[in-house]
Amino acid sequence: MKNTNPMLLTVLSKFNNQEKMKIKDFLLSEIDDDNLNETIAFVKSNDLEKSDKFKDILYEGEDYEGFNIEGNQYLISSKEDNVLVIDSVSEANGVPKNECRLSFYIGDFIELIQNKQEVVKLIDNLM
Repeated sequence: MKNTNPMLLTVLSKFNNQEKMKIKDFLLSEIDDDNLNETIAFVKSNDLEKSDKFKDILYEGEDYEGFNIEGNQYLISSKEDNVLVIDSVSEANGVPKNECRLSFYIGDFIELIQNKQEVVKLIDNLM
């Protein structure tokens, strides 16, 4: 894997194989050029900014606390320096929470989503 970003390898090394596959699925189903900058702005913002600037994409259900942006299958929330990604569809279908949730340091999360294609290829090569 020549020319691989060493930071991506370091970030991915924090996750087991099942979690890496969940990261890949999340990236492929939720992150694209249209929402990349909006996702980064959301995770960097405070609660007041989230409720004001992102109200059109916020999760409106009652199953999850805090401010979450809602995608096709996943919810994304952030608090302080941490980002939580929740596979809400799997969770709603009875999959245990520890298999449906991924926690990231905010810098790691941003690095992963900004390098989506490289991360997906890297996960494929690591599996």
